[in-house]
Amino acid sequence: MLDINQFDSFNNSSLKIDKEFPSCPLEGQFEQMIPILKEKGGNHLTHLAFLKDKEVFWAKDETVFIVYRQIANKLVVLGDPIGSEGNIGNSIKEFCEYSDSQGLKPVFYQISTKYMSYYHDSGYRFIKLGEEGLVHLERFTMSGKQNGNLRNRMNHFERNGITFEVIHPPFDKELLAEMTFVSNSWLGNQKEKAFSVASFREDYVSRFPIAVLWDCEGKLIAFSTLAPNFKDSVSIDLMRRVSDSPPGTMAVLFIHIFNWAKAQGFKTCSLGMSPLANVGNCSHSLTTEKVIRLAYLYGNSLYNFRGLKAFKDKFSTNWEPKYLAYKKTILPIAFVQLLLLINGKPRVKFLQERR
Repeated sequence: MLDINQFDSFNNSSLKIDKEFPSCPLEGQFEQMIPILKEKGGNHLTHLAFLKDKEVFWAKDETVFIVYRQIANKLVVLGDPIGSEGNIGNSIKEFCEYSDSQGLKPVFYQISTKYMSYYHDSGYRFIKLGEEGLVHLERFTMSGKQNGNLRNRMNHFERNGITFEVIHPPFDKELLAEMTFVSNSWLGNQKEKAFSVASFREDYVSRFPIAVLWDCEGKLIAFSTLAPNFKDSVSIDLMRRVSDSPPGTMAVLFIHIFNWAKAQGFKTCSLGMSPLANVGNCSHSLTTEKVIRLAYLYGNSLYNFRGLKAFKDKFSTNWEPKYLAYKKTILPIAFVQLLLLINGKPRVKFLQERR
């Protein structure tokens, strides 16, 4: 399996934790985070901490940490707390107390069902955000009639001399330059996302192995960073391809990654969350979730919700729901703030809510 000791190369400078106000910039906290991650493992969002655009809250016993970012009057936590399971509940309560001391409202974004009882005990309500696509690698197969098109695509790429490789850091300047070119081709006129979505930064992509596709002339046509959760799962993280890549490029890259991950001993591969997937599609769903579903059904001109879900459905063997945990807040405002945060506008001061 992938050697997680390579992540010891993260910034080893350490900031002293203030016991009364235990919130510090994430830069400089890696030395304290890595041992916890190695012992307890992370989750499908842990790797995004290394974007260094967030802050970290440490529980008083320093066995649990919480990664978050502020926008307006919200402290938005990315995923569940990470660390000792016996202290997760207390860490949530401590973070609520810290938020109150700062006059801010705590919100947990993309939490799993695993710790829902702890959030509930701290007074949180829940709304479904979407589902994370998972591939159980032992069950993944390319056989069967339903995978005929994928097999044909793989064979077509092989006949045309397109090859797959996983490259481990450190990367040379030439490779980083090629990756930058591919990333810019992929983005076009779009801007990079933030917070819960990976963005192309050399210091970020240089921390992970990358899966690449080379064309017959040895040019890079697609790549993806491969982010382990420090245990038995790996995430297909930042994905980029050149704008004129052959049809089916990302599907072929995914299949190669699954085969590689299985050979490395990983049990699952995360495809990330599909926003709004299976939200509000039940007659007993919350009214808010039914309203959100309208964005899934009719918002494809702005964001290809259904297309993303359909693409991941080709591979996913399981879907795990993800939720927003919130207290007293105006949900429409909270969702706008989340969109601004993900779109890289964390310092917006409007849309404040009265306490």
